[in-house]
Amino acid sequence: MERFRRIVVDNATYQWLFRYHGHDYHKKPYLLIVKEAVPDKSLKIEFSITDHFLLNSGLPAVFQSNQTVINLNRPKLISQIIRYCLDHEDEIPWDKYKPLNGISILQSMGFEIPAVFLD
Repeated sequence: MERFRRIVVDNATYQWLFRYHGHDYHKKPYLLIVKEAVPDKSLKIEFSITDHFLLNSGLPAVFQSNQTVINLNRPKLISQIIRYCLDHEDEIPWDKYKPLNGISILQSMGFEIPAVFLD
């Protein structure tokens, strides 16, 4: 069974988990982020890409003119996503029942993802 991991961002503690819908691994992977102090305040961010396993090992991308990889198992990236979502709370609802488009969020953060990987 997968477990939530903890991360502290701007003196607030969050729990996060990267997983897939169902057990067949053919459905959209998603990132679930929950603010510990306010469990109702959570994000469910879905990622629709051609090879979803790349999000676990490294989806090639460009960030600030540098080659990089998007790996949703890296706490540094999770903290960047949390900060971005906090900075844009007017546009991004913290409601786990309203899935968000993860690719759009990453692109808004400045990541350029080659079209060949987009679903």
